[in-house]
Amino acid sequence: MKHLFIVLLACLCASQSGLLAQTAQTLSPDFPFSVPLTSPDGTVVSSADVLGPADGRPTVIAFWLTTCQPCHYELAAYAKEYAARQAEKPFRLVAISIDFPEKAAQFQEHARTKNYPFPVYWDATRAFKELIPGRLNGLPQVFVYDAAGQLIWQHKGYLPGAEKELWAILQATGN
Repeated sequence: MKHLFIVLLACLCASQSGLLAQTAQTLSPDFPFSVPLTSPDGTVVSSADVLGPADGRPTVIAFWLTTCQPCHYELAAYAKEYAARQAEKPFRLVAISIDFPEKAAQFQEHARTKNYPFPVYWDATRAFKELIPGRLNGLPQVFVYDAAGQLIWQHKGYLPGAEKELWAILQATGN
């Protein structure tokens, strides 16, 4: 059983390495980027499709790790108020894990058990670390883009109640 796990992990790492090499040739430094994202069910989609035209809504990207407790608190706070905040002013929120390949199973399990009301993806290539302002130095980090794809706000770290600042930023955006 242990050998099977090692073989599977090696295959996953090899496939992710190939994906990273392929991705390096097609990355776009501009929103909505072109980073391959993996959904909890293993489907790979482009961030350009996930973050693409927002129909006049601002887009929130929340970067997190399965091993980051403040990240879990932040996503839980967003989930708790998500429906009410959507009713006030529509926006798009996408949570993107930048876990290392060996944490793929933890990402899938976390996404499955938490059942967030917003989409959750995994940046298996960790490409966003190269594209996003500040290179995701410290997590959680949140970025808000307006409907035109311009970065209008970013925040690093999480303390209880910090989501109120995000809600205020979203209320202030035009659409």
